[in-house]
Amino acid sequence: MNQRKTRVPLPHPPPYRPSRVSYWLTVLVVVLMAFAIGASIWMLIDSWISGSITTTNRGPRSTYTLTEQPRRFWFEFVRQGVVTLFLLAVAVFGAWIYRKVQKSSKPANRKRHAKKT
Repeated sequence: MNQRKTRVPLPHPPPYRPSRVSYWLTVLVVVLMAFAIGASIWMLIDSWISGSITTTNRGPRSTYTLTEQPRRFWFEFVRQGVVTLFLLAVAVFGAWIYRKVQKSSKPANRKRHAKKT
């Protein structure tokens, strides 16, 4: 006798399903991240077109123009661009982790063997 035919199937707990609260918190975080990335990209494009950029520090803000202070302008432009890329990388990494968790929580599709008669 084969063990597969004689073994009693064991009860398994139901697969993990995220709660509604965790689902909506995930949606909220995704919307906030998308807004932050979009606003940052919009600020960079606007600064490039207008030729002046404003620092994003918490203290007194400084505005640098491309014609009067090109080094400071490009330094601030690159710094804000790096922050935008970092936010984008965090969002992509979070989406990758979310997909991995979703895939692992789904039950595996097992092919059933046809019974031999």
